[in-house]
Amino acid sequence: MAHNLLQLPGEVLHNILAYVRPEDLAALRCCHSLNEFIDHDGLLFKEIYLQHYDPPATQDKLDWRRELQRLIHFKKTLSLPNKKIKVLELVEILDCVKNLLINAAVDTSSSNLPLLDKLFRAQEKIELLCNSSLFEWARKSLHNNPSESIEDNSRYGESQQVNENCACGFDEDENVGEEWSSMGSGGATAAGATNHIFPTHHRFRQLSAELHCLYGVPIQHLPRSSIGSHHHNLRASKGVKLHPFARSRVYDLRQHHQSSFWGPFECDGTQDVDWEKVEGLMVILAYNIQRFADRCSVHSSALIPPWDKPFIGVTPHGLSSISPKIERPIQLPLDSRDPYNVTGVWMRVVCFLDYRELFTFNFSEDQPLASEPRPPLDTEEALRFIVIKLHTTRIEEPGKNDGQGLPVVHFKGVSTSALPPVDPNANSQIRGTVKLTPQGEVRWTTFSVFHGEERWRSEGIQVGGRRCARGIIGFWFDKDFDPYGPAGPTAFWKVSNDPEEESFNMETV
Repeated sequence: MAHNLLQLPGEVLHNILAYVRPEDLAALRCCHSLNEFIDHDGLLFKEIYLQHYDPPATQDKLDWRRELQRLIHFKKTLSLPNKKIKVLELVEILDCVKNLLINAAVDTSSSNLPLLDKLFRAQEKIELLCNSSLFEWARKSLHNNPSESIEDNSRYGESQQVNENCACGFDEDENVGEEWSSMGSGGATAAGATNHIFPTHHRFRQLSAELHCLYGVPIQHLPRSSIGSHHHNLRASKGVKLHPFARSRVYDLRQHHQSSFWGPFECDGTQDVDWEKVEGLMVILAYNIQRFADRCSVHSSALIPPWDKPFIGVTPHGLSSISPKIERPIQLPLDSRDPYNVTGVWMRVVCFLDYRELFTFNFSEDQPLASEPRPPLDTEEALRFIVIKLHTTRIEEPGKNDGQGLPVVHFKGVSTSALPPVDPNANSQIRGTVKLTPQGEVRWTTFSVFHGEERWRSEGIQVGGRRCARGIIGFWFDKDFDPYGPAGPTAFWKVSNDPEEESFNMETV
């Protein structure tokens, strides 16, 4: 009988170690012989990985040891009490979150999605999602000076140089920008602790906003724990509402110009997604939809986007595709060749300000400097739900300015009001395209057509990637890019794969 692990046959020892938790594996390297056994048992890392995480979509030449070590480091980083280190590790954290989402099983057997939900459930983890300039602006309002510059001139079409020295929470360590640059993705080791971290670096803010968008449950109040102990006043104790700040950003027409394609993109012509714009859109759309549902006692799942559970709806292939039965096909039909799963019924929500209010907000005499945000906008918006029926009409090769990984899909359809009051602007023909950006994001462009003439246009990004159930979030605007508007937030998500399904109305909703 073996008296210790090393006396057991290799196969038995392997089977025992395969049940060890990933984070405990390092503790077993307590002697040279056991360390050697673990190092040379390549299959062990694969078995431990597959017992705790969903199988990766691509396993050819996968370094199981490295993947397991990355996830262990990811979980340990999130558990650290030092918030500064976690913020400095945002690149690695976001990369691990994306990998877990990409590989998540689409059914209820997924291990990755419950893990992500558990990891980000605690309040101190939520603070990682609250480091964009939207939250920074809300924090500044506690100083009774919400119009103070956020040092993000790029979103207003000005200089894209970000001032790393503005005092937005890094007072205790002014060199955090340099720390970020030198560490890259995952080099934080022993940085000193701070009470709260409000990154000023543009890349920091984008990473935090993207993580918030993938998390998917829009945060509507500034978390108290992120405010800091020196803000224990009445406003801080009640929480700061974010929707006035998000509304101000969304309806600021300065961000709409040719270099941003009037969509949720950076203002540099690259089609890079501006996740801070997407975050603001998500916050204000969710607020308006919830307010509408509460007032009207509407609880239809068709009218409520899948934004109520963390990390749900951002896994690839979350929308099942149409698979028609075809006998002896000469060529697969368009719907079967469409990688984006366009054909079907979509629910759309459009929000807008009264045009007089929009114009006054943007063009009155009392305007902020180009580098400053407009004041928070606490007002009511109109909201319309629209049913869109789409079908694929053409598939072609991507253009030189498009992502080359997938084709460009053209579609057409009709849109109608889902609920009273019937808005003539909601009832139209619709056409558009869906394609990849050069960075691999899924970009949707739609045109509303009245009597053969294009009137409204929208640009949006499918959060999570193609076929993700979370839907498309973006801006609608005048098709001629009128600098005086109107423009506003919009989102649409799929409710059925059957384009012939009866239209939604008040009775069916």
